Amino acid sequence: MIHRYVTCGLLALMLLLGATDAAAQVWVGRSGPRAGAVEISGGGTWSAGQDLGERAATLTPNPGAGSSSFDLFQTEQRLKPVFGGQAIVGYYITRAFAIEGGIQYSRPTLSVTLSDDFEEAPSLTATTAITQYLFTGSVVYHFGTSPSAVPFIAVGAGHLRDVHNGNELLETGIEYHGNVGVKWWTGSGRGRIGVRAEGGLSMRTGVFDFDDERRVVPTVAVSLAYLF
Repeated sequence: MIHRYVTCGLLALMLLLGATDAAAQVWVGRSGPRAGAVEISGGGTWSAGQDLGERAATLTPNPGAGSSSFDLFQTEQRLKPVFGGQAIVGYYITRAFAIEGGIQYSRPTLSVTLSDDFEEAPSLTATTAITQYLFTGSVVYHFGTSPSAVPFIAVGAGHLRDVHNGNELLETGIEYHGNVGVKWWTGSGRGRIGVRAEGGLSMRTGVFDFDDERRVVPTVAVSLAYLF
């Protein structure tokens, strides 16, 4: 069902942008990219922390002894904010539209807090680092009239992989994102070098999550880019 909503949203966005293309000031300057141009970029990312839910450790009752269940303690998981790296390759279908594929890498810290112990033991927090990979695909729309400062919007989806405990435990999930940003270019024609800055929201499901809910994570990225 989520895939259907995302697909419909992307199609609606593309139809809307195409319908308003004549009225909007699309990036079509002489030094803008031509259809078939390729853009590569690489840089750093930042993702906000995530609360991954709470769960009670419940003692299973023994019917033969007539005992009832009760909570031994509470556990709470959280991923802390993290800096990472990314690499992106884009292909211009037209001067305004491009498709992109990318990969992001980070090492967020997972903290697990044990509290409300039945025997009144003090709360305890354990931490460990997770290796996180995010493989993304996006549709990008560029607009504006300046060949040096080019705003853009990007929407897409991705595959998330969390590796934990010495590569012995692997969790996967699905990611959807929407970003807005600006590309600043130097020079003109082919072989242009620039800076790409963007921010947005990433909706993620799966991976290390007690509740297996959809969670929205703010993200920021800055990269060096090359257009040829």
